[in-house]
Amino acid sequence: MAAEAARDQAATSQRYAQQLSAVPEVAAYGAVLKSSAVVELTESETEYVVSAVKHLFREHIVLQFDIKNTLTDYVLTDVSVVCTPIGTGEEEEASPLEEDFIIPAPQLKTDEPGIVYVSFSRPDGEFTAASFTNMLKFTLKEIDPTTHEPEEGGYEDEYQVVDLDLTGADYINPAFAGSFDNIWNGLDGADEADETLQLGNAKSIAEAVELLVKTLGMQPLEGSDVALSPSTHTLKLYGKSVSGGKVASQVRMAYSAKSGVTVKVSARSEEQGLAALVVGGVA
Repeated sequence: MAAEAARDQAATSQRYAQQLSAVPEVAAYGAVLKSSAVVELTESETEYVVSAVKHLFREHIVLQFDIKNTLTDYVLTDVSVVCTPIGTGEEEEASPLEEDFIIPAPQLKTDEPGIVYVSFSRPDGEFTAASFTNMLKFTLKEIDPTTHEPEEGGYEDEYQVVDLDLTGADYINPAFAGSFDNIWNGLDGADEADETLQLGNAKSIAEAVELLVKTLGMQPLEGSDVALSPSTHTLKLYGKSVSGGKVASQVRMAYSAKSGVTVKVSARSEEQGLAALVVGGVA
């Protein structure tokens, strides 16, 4: 299963790389270091269906918004997405990410998907968490029932979709290793962070393991993605950052009928600042 998932991820990454290389403004950024999984930003039955992918480059982050207009009598023109990055600290400090440009979708006919790209500069070598608020902006034009063409006139409209989070997992690629303990002990004294919290959206150890593997974006080692006990378990994860540094996470978890699943998430990284982002992605 892990090998199959790795092959699927490689094929998806190659497809995105080819797609992005056809956009001159983005192609100038060089190789894509990582493309995230698709994040759904709307329900599938809404009039505008929106999903997003985060593409990470050395000095930039490009957000790809895939948008579909499901309205039968209207066309959307000049479709863009206004993204505002907000820091994820307790006081939601200003994000260091700075917008470079927006590449809008010229027109979205009924059920024909289109893409909007929004690019941000990121400090080279820094790991930055953020939450993006996202507002679709477009001109809505009614289709003439006689000519079946959009009418000349239209009106500007906007549509809010849910926030998109940039977390530590977006900077990490899963990696295999023979011994988790060797990796973990070898990172002793490196960048480290830990936190203890309740997982309110997991009703069992097995659910917690599945959720954490997906959230942390690393490779489970030594069969630790299978919980043998319903009351306690330790999940061992390993990966490498997009710049090649080792990062590992150890999650100790316990379940009780009274308090649910309690976890202690610990992370170590060769690179400064990434461990805190890994832990912060769980909270």
